[in-house]
Amino acid sequence: MVYSSVSLLVLLCVINGGLFAQIPDYIKICKRDQSTVSNCVRNSIENLRPKLISGIPELNVPSLEPFYIPEIVAVSGDLVPLKASGKDVKVSGAGNFTIKSVTVNLDTLSIRARVRFPKLHLDGRYNLDTQILILPLRGEGNLVADAVKCDAEILLRSRLVNREGKEYLDFTSLNVDIAIKDYRIRLDGLFNGNKALGDATNEAINQNRIEFLKTMLPYLEKTVSKILLDTANKIVATIPFDEILPKD
Repeated sequence: MVYSSVSLLVLLCVINGGLFAQIPDYIKICKRDQSTVSNCVRNSIENLRPKLISGIPELNVPSLEPFYIPEIVAVSGDLVPLKASGKDVKVSGAGNFTIKSVTVNLDTLSIRARVRFPKLHLDGRYNLDTQILILPLRGEGNLVADAVKCDAEILLRSRLVNREGKEYLDFTSLNVDIAIKDYRIRLDGLFNGNKALGDATNEAINQNRIEFLKTMLPYLEKTVSKILLDTANKIVATIPFDEILPKD
């Protein structure tokens, strides 16, 4: 969810400034040199941390503090029936990220990055119809969650396409693998607001939180991947590849 700004910056730091009439001082330029580009991108992200936290409006990069997720939808009939959605989720704590690794492959035009968020706090709205073990879960209302040691591995693949005699970068796929060490969640509004049933169900959810996370994680990863891929392609759509990564 919150990995979009960080992974976009992995992309943006490779860009040499073609987005701007004059390169802003917060953009560190990286050369088209396989031996140095990965380390350069990593240093660039660290240099851009303050801008990430506040956001970069001229690039349509949202702020990390807080970060907003408009909607996540999960619908499945496999094993456990599931209908769930989260809306207007506010995520806090994303600015305190750690870059574990960044690898830019200029031959395959791919970027791989691993990022950790030590602690995240989420507030939002939910709608849920599923079950944990034999316990049915239905309701809608506010959700609050705290997660620790959230890791994301991001793989961005691209190709070159020719338009009017110039080559442009086209991102063909973006995969996000998310791992969460642990979390606690509170759902208000279960069973039409029945407090006794709601408290018992929240306790059951947290006792079975690993299974609950396994059910929801594929949908979270799919949502994040789509948001990132769409945004990345919007950024590079009008910029020739030779301006993004000049040969000299």
